[in-house]
Amino acid sequence: MAKESIIMSWSKCKVEVGKTGASDAMATTLKSVGIINDKSTTISGEEGEKLTAKASGGVVVAEEEGEPVITITTRVKEMDFDIESMFTGATVDTSKKELTVKSNVVSDYFSVKITPKNIGATGIKARKTHVSFKPGSSEEEGQYVDLSFKILACDDGELYKKFKVVASDWS
Repeated sequence: MAKESIIMSWSKCKVEVGKTGASDAMATTLKSVGIINDKSTTISGEEGEKLTAKASGGVVVAEEEGEPVITITTRVKEMDFDIESMFTGATVDTSKKELTVKSNVVSDYFSVKITPKNIGATGIKARKTHVSFKPGSSEEEGQYVDLSFKILACDDGELYKKFKVVASDWS
């Protein structure tokens, strides 16, 4: 079983997404996923798979370690129908204020940008992620969606970029 470790977590942040562009380009337009539950956004890693080659007699002759799996998770309160539709393809009927959901499977790749609230804090941008979309509700929180973004390697090998937050990131 792979060990999971938290690499970063944020108490307050904004999460923006857009469909990954051609050749794994960062999305040209990013939209906020909505109001994020405080202290719900983390980036964590699980150890990569280890492949070991053994010769006769059990002597290890080669060992290779796979890239760790990096996942960003967050909880969005009362997600807008338009954003939910962007992820799942659900149909929005604005005249009736209804959303027709046929699947919660996200089939496209999405770019994601996490911007912490504090100036000078470290944010993260990933050009290509696989999104897991899990709606839920509770008496305390109302309707919410748990989003997980599994960071995928781009064609050029990039996983993600870190950046320092400046005042203009929140203007």
